Amino acid sequence: MDNNVKRNEQMNNKTVLITGGTSGLGRACVDVFLEAVWNVATFGRRFNIISEMRDVYRNKNLIAEVCDLRISNHLDSVLDIFHKNFGKFDAVILNAGELGKTPLINSSDLELNDFRSVFETNFFGNLSLIMKVVRNQTKGNAIFVHITSDAGSTPYPGWGPYGSSKAAMDFLLRIMQLEEGKTGKRFISFDPGDMNTEMHRLALPDDAPENLKDPYDSARELLDVVERR
Repeated sequence: MDNNVKRNEQMNNKTVLITGGTSGLGRACVDVFLEAVWNVATFGRRFNIISEMRDVYRNKNLIAEVCDLRISNHLDSVLDIFHKNFGKFDAVILNAGELGKTPLINSSDLELNDFRSVFETNFFGNLSLIMKVVRNQTKGNAIFVHITSDAGSTPYPGWGPYGSSKAAMDFLLRIMQLEEGKTGKRFISFDPGDMNTEMHRLALPDDAPENLKDPYDSARELLDVVERR
């Protein structure tokens, strides 16, 4: 089969945008969605990993770009690239997140900017992406999935910035589901559980890896949620 014809057939499949696709759950999602024959668009901040991904997945229907979610014009540029290649998104996985200062300390011992830094990614960055995609895709179904955490619903000491930013995003998505539900768009939160990832090791270095979930198991669960909805 001609490579161009094969690529065009693949392009008819559904497209997912995965933020923070360079490590942890994001990277697992890239693999799992590609295995399920989705078109995958992803971005992250680390150029060296994005470059490596382009090489590893060069025969897959993946577009990987360097982007800082917090910078609006960066986001505009990569979304333009994704839309020109894949058209609309059928799913947007809001996975990129910032833990904040480590080791974790009490909220009253942090500076206000420590909270602002986390919210810039976990809340305002995600919101910016949602707004840009929703305004560009005025028609058609799409599901937006916020990767949340039990830290957003259960108060744990030391998790002030991260937990509160996740809680804020979860609540906003519940509002947006009421506002946008009639358009065919869906807004949900998905808790992948405690996974063996770089972020978890930074937050809780004493946790034994064997007691943590494999990110690929969580990614497969997420794929099932997305495809069922």
